[in-house]
Amino acid sequence: MTNETKGENIVYLDIETQYLMKDFPGGWGNEENYKNIKIAVLGTLCNGKYRTFGECNINKLHEELNSADLVVGHNILQFDYSVLKHYIPQEYMKSLTKKSFDTMLEFAKFTDNSSWVSLDDLATRNFGMAKTHDSITIPKMWRDGHYTEVENYLLNDLKMTEAIFLHGRKGGKFKFEYKEFGKSHGEREVFVKW
Repeated sequence: MTNETKGENIVYLDIETQYLMKDFPGGWGNEENYKNIKIAVLGTLCNGKYRTFGECNINKLHEELNSADLVVGHNILQFDYSVLKHYIPQEYMKSLTKKSFDTMLEFAKFTDNSSWVSLDDLATRNFGMAKTHDSITIPKMWRDGHYTEVENYLLNDLKMTEAIFLHGRKGGKFKFEYKEFGKSHGEREVFVKW
């Protein structure tokens, strides 16, 4: 899939971490844990080109993101950027946030949903795409040295994000699992155009 967006340079971004939040005291309730879980690999997808970055070369990410007109991810504002802010200057994070589009948060505006809709749910129900592994297994896979598998998982996530973003950009119907406070109320459909 390519960027069908009137010449905009769109970069899709996603992060996989070395640990899970539950691996540390306080879990999601402890802001410091965004630093503790550490980047395993960060991936970008732009015009079909996939690049990866690790803790040792995160500074090279600036080149990729500086050229972007728009940075797109699923839950990037709440999760990915909360991890990334421990690696790059705060001023840069502010400028990055201003040109970012979070498909999870934007999708929620159309659903009256009390809980977020997962990347996997949207991609599976609407495009026949699915995650290659259960996301909670990825940090251990990385620590165990399965780097190529994790990078392939990350690329697949980026392709799913791209499909969701472009479908919503053109305007179209999405099927999704409707939940209220974590309890499923079945599949629903909504028209989305952003």
